[in-house]
Amino acid sequence: MDSHVRRAGFTLIELLVVIAIIAILIGLLLPAVQKVREAAARMKCANNTRQVAIGLHNYHDANGMFPPGQPQGYYYSNWYGDPLVRDFDRSCWIGFILPYIEQTALGAQVQAFLVAPTTHTCFTPFAPLVIPTLTCPSDPNSPKVSSLGQGVHASYVTCLGNTPATPGGSNGANLNGMFYGRSKTKLTDVTDGTSNTLMVSELLQSPDTGAHDIRGRVWNSIHAGSEFSTIYPPNSTVGDNSMGYCVPLPKVPCGSQSVADAFALARSQHTGGVNAALGDASIRFFRDGINPQTWSWMGTRTGGEVLPNE
Repeated sequence: MDSHVRRAGFTLIELLVVIAIIAILIGLLLPAVQKVREAAARMKCANNTRQVAIGLHNYHDANGMFPPGQPQGYYYSNWYGDPLVRDFDRSCWIGFILPYIEQTALGAQVQAFLVAPTTHTCFTPFAPLVIPTLTCPSDPNSPKVSSLGQGVHASYVTCLGNTPATPGGSNGANLNGMFYGRSKTKLTDVTDGTSNTLMVSELLQSPDTGAHDIRGRVWNSIHAGSEFSTIYPPNSTVGDNSMGYCVPLPKVPCGSQSVADAFALARSQHTGGVNAALGDASIRFFRDGINPQTWSWMGTRTGGEVLPNE
């Protein structure tokens, strides 16, 4: 009688086949997992956009107007000779809405500094502090804190209209959007209708790789990086003009770099478009393929354009 017991097991070939099947299944599942992850990130980003929009409206309720896009205007050729410019304050609209996006303590620090400034806003202890509500989870370069000492950057920008931020090299006052240099826009000023006018959208970050990239800067934002223009559609291949402070990436290109006619465009890492809040604080996802004329018109507050059904 044979005293040896035959044990069942896998042959090497069978094991390799099982491993190959598992690899194929993983390969099939990964795109689905990535889609679910991006859908969640896009939803989180939309929620952040809405929180910013609500914060802007709450500021309006308390003060009778929206905050200025740029309290000092944008940098221009006579910046240092302009008697209205307080050069130490290089902040933007974000500083005004901090108490309305659950950042009361930070808002108090900012106000205390502005009463007795000792340096520029970008060099203060609060400048590098990351604000989660202003960070889009889909952007691999966000949250960004400047590696060159300029403070934190934000993923969300307000709309200045459908022109450059500095047409002809001016300080960006009296533009046709809801937020611009020294703006004091009221809801009643948006005669095109708040449901037809863009208020907030997204902007992609680019690392300070060997040079400054100002897009999204919060505390040194005078170079047209904290508002967006609808001069070109979302995620356009046209590069941003940020007055020479621009580091290009494939989805974050740089265009001509001059003080005159500077602008930034709405951009995101979401598939096919950007999140945006309209003037009534409603949130929509705008496709990259939107009619450029429609997108341009949506940037103005008093243009009188009749928008087509998109």
